[in-house]
Amino acid sequence: MNILVVNYRDRMHPAAGGAEKHLHCIFSQLVNAGHKVVLFTTAFPGCKPRETVDGIEVVRKGGDLFFQLTVATSIKKLDREFNFDVVVEDLNKLPLFTPFWIKKPVVVQMHHLWRGSIFHEATFPIAFMVWAFERTIPWFYRKQPFVVVSPSTKHELAEIGIAEERISVIYNGSDDKAPASTDKAQELSAEHAPAEAEGQPYFLWLSRVHRYKGIWTALQAFEEFAQKHPDIKLLVAGDGPLLKKIPAWLKQRGLENRVKLLGFVHSEKKHQLLRHAIALLQTSFKEGWGLTVVEAAKLGITTIASDVPGLRDSIKNGETGLLFPVGDAHTCAAEMDRLYGDDELRSRLAGEARIYADEFRWDTAAELTFNLLQDTVIRHCVAGGEQDE
Repeated sequence: MNILVVNYRDRMHPAAGGAEKHLHCIFSQLVNAGHKVVLFTTAFPGCKPRETVDGIEVVRKGGDLFFQLTVATSIKKLDREFNFDVVVEDLNKLPLFTPFWIKKPVVVQMHHLWRGSIFHEATFPIAFMVWAFERTIPWFYRKQPFVVVSPSTKHELAEIGIAEERISVIYNGSDDKAPASTDKAQELSAEHAPAEAEGQPYFLWLSRVHRYKGIWTALQAFEEFAQKHPDIKLLVAGDGPLLKKIPAWLKQRGLENRVKLLGFVHSEKKHQLLRHAIALLQTSFKEGWGLTVVEAAKLGITTIASDVPGLRDSIKNGETGLLFPVGDAHTCAAEMDRLYGDDELRSRLAGEARIYADEFRWDTAAELTFNLLQDTVIRHCVAGGEQDE
């Protein structure tokens, strides 16, 4: 099968995140199974116009601002070159309207809807445009099947008018297999902690440093928590536009020696940080699923997270982790205090989180994705190729 995937980013893009990891984890396995996958995406400084990444042929052109137009003017040319059987539109920013530009079956992949959370991230004109475009999705994609990564996203799509029978839930996987001990002595010992912690126990915040990821909630919660626990640190791992604003905030509150800003960390370092954390903090205002939650769970680490769509799917509150009202730094701090002070609770949550995380595998996700693509192609052929344009 020849598959075209269209997305704003590929894994090599400096601003790549969880959606791009998902894309490459799924479609690289389809390449390994003998299928041809082409990813059409935006360019970035220093990139190659074409290269093979994880077996996927990546074609880069243009930038974010006019990518909708770039897709409209390029997709037929790509189809003449590769003769695609099916198109996957990874809709994680603005709709790209692929069913209007190519007479091939289209499957829409979505991680989450922004809805009101976009106003926590973007300025009003841009946020309003994204918010408004989301409400047009049922009109532009009237017959195409959707695949989402959580029941929460399925529910949100149904709320805006997508028929539930057109929405398949295929969970993310996790490639982390080596669990860490949940024994308190190992978790909190100076001998095993990463050098960044300087021998002190720590909570870990791990994400792109954007407003909607809730970094200020995490910092405010730690400020309150730190008043009772002067021996604990917060490590912040991730890069993004807000990172440069944090040092001044920390200095004003005397926390510059208690919070360590690590910037972007590679996979091996990320795993080391997760293995020895007291817990992961996930304070986002919106997630499609919560890849880092599952990665932490596989390593025997529980998570304290915002009670929002996606995260309330990757975490079972009180069973595999703890949820708090989104943006509520005081309650987040209280949950940090409760978890840190209760060895039995932390051990139980971590153990159940590991068991839950073992249910999610990339090979299973890839197989289910291929089955959906194949069924879509078959239905398209049976209908005589008359998919709603």
